[in-house]
Amino acid sequence: MFSLFERGMHSLGRLFIRLVTRPQMVNPQQLLPAQGSMTRVYYILEHNRLSHKLLLQDLLRQQLRQIDTEQILIAHSSGQAPLRETLLELVEAQRSNPELNTLIVPVSIFHGRLPHREKSWLNLLYAETWHRAGPLGSALQLLVNGRQTLVRVDQALELQQLVEEEESTAAVARKAARVLRTHFSIIRQSIIGPDLSHRRTLISLVLKHPEVQQAIDQQAQEQHCSRYKVERHCVKTLDRIAANFSPITARILDPIFNWVWKRLYHEVRVHNVEPIQEIAKTHQLIYLPCHRSHMDYLLLSWALYRNGLMIPHVAAGENLNIPLIGPILKRGGAIFMRRKFQGDPLYASLYKAYLEQMSHRGHALEYFIEGGRSRTGRLLPAKTGLLSMSIESFRQGSPRPVALIPVWIGYDRLVESRSYQQELAGEQKQTESVSDLFSTLGILKEKFGATLLSFGTPIPLQQATDPERPLRTEVRQISHQVMCEINQAAGLTQSSLLASCILAGSQLQSVAELGDKCNRLLNLLQALSTRPMLTPQGKASDWIKATEQMAQLQISMNLVEVDHHQAQELSFYRNNIQHLLVLPGLYLLLAHRLEKGPTQAINRTIRMVYPFLEAELFLPYSIDQLTIELRRMRQVLLEQNLLEPRGPQGWKTTNNPLVNTLILTVEPILLRYYIVLRVLQRYTQISREDLIHSSQQIAEQIHLEYGYSTPEYKDQRVLDSFIRQLRTMELINEQEGRLLLNFDPAILFRQAGKILRPHMISLIDSKLKH
Repeated sequence: MFSLFERGMHSLGRLFIRLVTRPQMVNPQQLLPAQGSMTRVYYILEHNRLSHKLLLQDLLRQQLRQIDTEQILIAHSSGQAPLRETLLELVEAQRSNPELNTLIVPVSIFHGRLPHREKSWLNLLYAETWHRAGPLGSALQLLVNGRQTLVRVDQALELQQLVEEEESTAAVARKAARVLRTHFSIIRQSIIGPDLSHRRTLISLVLKHPEVQQAIDQQAQEQHCSRYKVERHCVKTLDRIAANFSPITARILDPIFNWVWKRLYHEVRVHNVEPIQEIAKTHQLIYLPCHRSHMDYLLLSWALYRNGLMIPHVAAGENLNIPLIGPILKRGGAIFMRRKFQGDPLYASLYKAYLEQMSHRGHALEYFIEGGRSRTGRLLPAKTGLLSMSIESFRQGSPRPVALIPVWIGYDRLVESRSYQQELAGEQKQTESVSDLFSTLGILKEKFGATLLSFGTPIPLQQATDPERPLRTEVRQISHQVMCEINQAAGLTQSSLLASCILAGSQLQSVAELGDKCNRLLNLLQALSTRPMLTPQGKASDWIKATEQMAQLQISMNLVEVDHHQAQELSFYRNNIQHLLVLPGLYLLLAHRLEKGPTQAINRTIRMVYPFLEAELFLPYSIDQLTIELRRMRQVLLEQNLLEPRGPQGWKTTNNPLVNTLILTVEPILLRYYIVLRVLQRYTQISREDLIHSSQQIAEQIHLEYGYSTPEYKDQRVLDSFIRQLRTMELINEQEGRLLLNFDPAILFRQAGKILRPHMISLIDSKLKH
């Protein structure tokens, strides 16, 4: 009778679990490890909760696998059937039968996986915590958070492997118990984050930091005021800086953002998150995404939450700390910061000490290495202030290993597209205000295509840093590595492919011609890539139709057209992947323009230009790796019918329509370099400001020759990057604020005459004569 009653209660329990939970699985493939005739699989849960056992059994039943209650182990059993005793029996059985393969699969279950914030019983209604609730609290947690249930399955522990490593059965059992309990602790921290101290306590700890105390003394002395007054100022400053993370806010925002993304985008695709889930077990993570939209940090936090990772604390510009919006962002984990720290060592020390406290407590952090949003679609030069703080803090000693996570984010259409074009046309950037929140609600009626979010290869600081290297050198090298990894993680959006083919082609193309070019470009980039990459779904004709619906182009009489404003917008998306196009485009240009296109001449010219392309577009190859990469790339160009042999040592381009597209993509970059060098030669000595201004004027006029005048082409930061690289390579000197060439450019200009079109060079020279 009791057995029948028990079975009935379990059936009701399973029904209840199905009604109140919506489990989201991480690593579902690990749930059913491969089994042989001598394999015995056990599952281990962190806590002895009936709901967790029933949920696990239900998930296995859905996979057509039944397990006995004895096959479910408990890591923390609160004195009931201690784990070590159970493991002793399993180890003895394993020792007595070496052919037996005993597997223990860890399964972690979280309801409302959010950090614990202050020990209030009310918090149990909303969030998974580090403290186990009682029966009532567990029931309320299941009822309230059951629909936000995360089930994470990890690789099975093989007892046979431990048995081979240890002689004593008791030692094996102790080690297995320790490994499993540690595993659950690591997973819990990687998913819900560390315990959050009271905010006032955290601010107090920051104020006691030695560097902060030193800065307080210095400022009090310089301003001839009391330390108390400076400390009160510090408390107010930290109050503006410090996040005020709220589990309730984060939980409320999750379904809101689910709804918003469905309204704005037809899909949000996340790529390569699995290595991040793995390294989060052992490292404190610092996410370094590219910055193209205000949507970036919202999408990244949402994507991490949806994939069972800790929500990061995000360094955000103080311009967003405005009424209504600021407090919400703070409760979502925003850490507000000024754009510039220079001239205020006290503020810098406060911010650094705060980040250090957050890092040492194991919180995931996020900041944009470019500083502000890119208006052109290119990666901006790295702003290394926060990265320098993180690396310096790590070198001084960190409780956990630290890994940098580069993140690439791409959009079919930007929410801020119109405002970006206005700013590039010369209008002032609008200051954020509450009214912007209501005015932007109108975007919910529009469609913005797909959004791609791709994680790059993690960069563990333990491997990337060397205490013997100067900090500044190390920061520069690591920041360049991060930027290259962001670009390496790039995905292909439909807008980036279409923009590349439209802006480097004739102004009128048929839908069929454009679609064919896009397919060819997609095939080429996939063949060139050494990593799996996100690509647009569907056919090229679908991309063109979707882009027309987003008003990024128009179709008339089966011809694709773009007006001046659409061309400006499309240049942003083309620039997202220009780093992927520049080397194949350059190789084809040289094979097409150089007489006979000999391999040595092509390689020599590319090696000469490469340092400037690398600095501007964050290309991943060192000069030593370049020859091997060019050989591989040439083989792909041959296979894709873009290149063919001409004689024993030469190469020529084919009549493939993609050839001209790639050539016209890279030629304007070389022309820009030529313009800067010609201006330097023409004026002998010139200030940096005058050099940039003169180059901008000529560049804009030259770009008109390509059919579209896009403001990004004369971007001051791009020109400045080239000038800095000239100085780095000691090709120019600076004397009393004026720049002058440090070499005779005659040979270089003769080579340019062979590569660049003669009428373009004539046009540039004629502009310089006036």
